[in-house]
Amino acid sequence: MLLRPRTLGFTLLELLVVLLIIGVMTSFAVLSIGNRTLSDRLDNEASRLAQLFVLAQDEALFKRQEIGFFTDEERYGFLIPNGSGGWQPLTQSGPLRVRPFSEPFRGVLFVEGQPVAPPDPDDLEPAVLILSSGDMTPFRLEIDAPSDPNLNEAIVRGDALGRVQRGPASDRDN
Repeated sequence: MLLRPRTLGFTLLELLVVLLIIGVMTSFAVLSIGNRTLSDRLDNEASRLAQLFVLAQDEALFKRQEIGFFTDEERYGFLIPNGSGGWQPLTQSGPLRVRPFSEPFRGVLFVEGQPVAPPDPDDLEPAVLILSSGDMTPFRLEIDAPSDPNLNEAIVRGDALGRVQRGPASDRDN
């Protein structure tokens, strides 16, 4: 009697089960990475704003000129006095220009614990002053994504001595 050697390999059913498991694992990975990416972008936006405040402080000290900061929910920027009692954007280009918040983020500015009303687009007024002495108006800027209520906001804060910090939403004491 001849014995046939058993053929090696996988059945179609075994291959389908493995593909199904790989598909489910890939779906979970993509979903977790997608939310993480938004969280990372929020951290980057907060870091950028904190660094821009430090740069504006350096600019105010170097040029011996007061600089203002304004924001509405969609954009923010740095201003300088225009000589006739008003304010104008610091630069049209460069890092301290008026720029929109990255999508889908928005920012809410608080001074003395109260939310600041957005300025008139035709007559920009700063809510935060960065003085040539290094001092600044104490503020808290909350950045969040209204389209994702599960995402925690990031906070950028500045104190009267000109120290700028970023932190999580649990730092709302000021």
